[in-house]
Amino acid sequence: MAAEPYTDVTTHVRDELRRVWLRLEYQIRLGWRKETGLVGDEQIGPEDMGRLFATARGAQPTGADSGTEQVLEQWLAAHEQTEARIRATIDARTRSPLVDVIRTYNLSARQWAALVFALMPEVDPNLVQGYRYLARDSSVRGLDGRLLAQLVYDTPQTRSLMARDLSATSPLLRYRLLDVTSANPNDSLMFRRIRAATRLVYLLDGNQFDLDPELAEVAELRGGSVSGAFPAVIVDRATSAMRSNEVVLAVQGQRGLGKRTLLQLAAAHWGQRLLVIDSKRLSQLHMTLQPTTVRSLVRELMLLDALPAFVDIDDAAVVDQDRDALPAFFDMFLDEWTGPVAITINRERMPRIHQRPLVHLNIEVPPLQVRAAMWQQVVPALSQLDAECLAGRFAIPGGIIVAAAQAAEAGRMPDAPPPTATDLDHAVAAQLHQRISRLGKKLPTPFDLEDLIVDDDTRAALVEIAAAARERRKIRDQFKLRGAQGISVLFSGHPGVGKTMSGTVLAKRLGLDIYEIDLSQVVSKWLGETEKNLSDVFDAAEPGHVVLLFNEADSLFGKRTSDVKSSNDRYANLETNYLLQRLERFNGLTILTTNLTGAIDQAFKRRFTYDVYFTFPSPDMRAELWRRTLPATTGTIDYEALAEKFELTGGFIKVACERAAYVAGANGVPIDEDLLRATVERMYRERGKLSTVGPLE
Repeated sequence: MAAEPYTDVTTHVRDELRRVWLRLEYQIRLGWRKETGLVGDEQIGPEDMGRLFATARGAQPTGADSGTEQVLEQWLAAHEQTEARIRATIDARTRSPLVDVIRTYNLSARQWAALVFALMPEVDPNLVQGYRYLARDSSVRGLDGRLLAQLVYDTPQTRSLMARDLSATSPLLRYRLLDVTSANPNDSLMFRRIRAATRLVYLLDGNQFDLDPELAEVAELRGGSVSGAFPAVIVDRATSAMRSNEVVLAVQGQRGLGKRTLLQLAAAHWGQRLLVIDSKRLSQLHMTLQPTTVRSLVRELMLLDALPAFVDIDDAAVVDQDRDALPAFFDMFLDEWTGPVAITINRERMPRIHQRPLVHLNIEVPPLQVRAAMWQQVVPALSQLDAECLAGRFAIPGGIIVAAAQAAEAGRMPDAPPPTATDLDHAVAAQLHQRISRLGKKLPTPFDLEDLIVDDDTRAALVEIAAAARERRKIRDQFKLRGAQGISVLFSGHPGVGKTMSGTVLAKRLGLDIYEIDLSQVVSKWLGETEKNLSDVFDAAEPGHVVLLFNEADSLFGKRTSDVKSSNDRYANLETNYLLQRLERFNGLTILTTNLTGAIDQAFKRRFTYDVYFTFPSPDMRAELWRRTLPATTGTIDYEALAEKFELTGGFIKVACERAAYVAGANGVPIDEDLLRATVERMYRERGKLSTVGPLE
């Protein structure tokens, strides 16, 4: 009668447990029999030695104690039945968790037996007592080399197989099905503990389709239907590459474009799931843990019939390695894995990939009409007009659209109506703020153009910049202008002339947020980190048309040197070149300010759309600045005389008024001209000026 395949894990576990117990009982009974008459040398006779010799030759011994042969017969019957059902399950291609382990890793019968003897104490802890009795060692806590040699590799001919099956190249250890450990690394294999991977214990409940929980920190299993808006040629190329064992598929594009969704679509086409591996978290593991984690990932890929995707692999750069090289764990992985593999890259710099031929796909932000359709798909209550307005305002990918919609919905009461376009507008801004806030600070925009005290040329330039930023897309389409649609502006002039304030005024007139980039967070001593941070800034700002403000930009973007004397000079030049290229491709408004216009590289100045110089305020401008800055409760003050006497910029005038107000408030007196003069004269002295003649710097 043909054996039936295993259709449930419970039956298989029961059969394996039965033959383990029978094999253990037989070995113990055999030990009892061998110990008969061996209490002292004087009790050993010729017949006893004959039986021992016969046993050593493999002949049938005589004089066995009652029960040993019966247990042996029962074990042989159970063994043959279980092996027959395993073969039937494999032949019928029936899915069964434990049989899948044998089939997936191509285990031999003895390798499987070794795994079972290590695994079954997790099912029946009483087996540990039997192992202790057989080993005659009360410290035994599970299977070790001595027990395995008696229970599985019990002949001199199979003893060599034991060393091979427990070597690093064996599937048992290569895929981390077994862990062989010892407190003393010099211990013989016989005294090393052999443990089944905890992963296999999770199979005993019949749920073989879940990822090992121990890998939840570095990987995620994705499957099932998924939708995404991608060009057909991109989907076709990704699908084809995810079937090839000869290439590395690299999908590049800014965060939120759906790179993982594309890979999941490609894997689903072949009836497989996607194992998303977090490259950054994997790189943060200690170097001694990375090889074992990589082998565990390979084990899961084979067991779950999944395809690997190392996401955000450019986030896993190690500071003391070549910045263009892939992390070391990727080479470890390809040493163990021969199937298809994909990586995703967020930034523009493409790492050097030499392990396999490269298939490179670049994902772009969806066009306007596709974004509008995504908005209506994610928020069905949204009108066509509102969807088009949101799509036009934010050049964002589908990932951010979904996140913004979820955030807008989560912030409302259960019985509230669907989120409006305004709610979604705020939600998108919050998503973008979360991405850029690590490297920048959002500035308030309380002032308008009428609040600025600047000369006519500067005011006209600001009006022109605002108009250009507002109408640039329409005008470029009208005149068929090519290239990026962004505008870069350089504001230069003395400290306190209103450069930063003018940036906030432009943002207010355009209805945009403005972020001042914290250069202390952007600049890094590690090679490549400055470029990486700049890329993050531009990628986060571009989708929402955020205005970027780099104050004192000369400290980061100064003159390049042709006399390269060290690696620092070379990488400083590379960072400057990168910013030049990124400014040209940025589709928003970028403002750089400097107090030292001569320190800015001339190549920068040629590439700025606008170069605005803020002149030192004239006496009339200074008088107006005094009027607007002083509190309304002050007494009679000759503003023109103050303006003629002291050459101050608006920033210093503001400081002088604040300091005078503190003194007046503390002494209970009004702010008068004498107090203001005394305050300004003190400010000159604090800065080492012997007189109040000339500008205060």
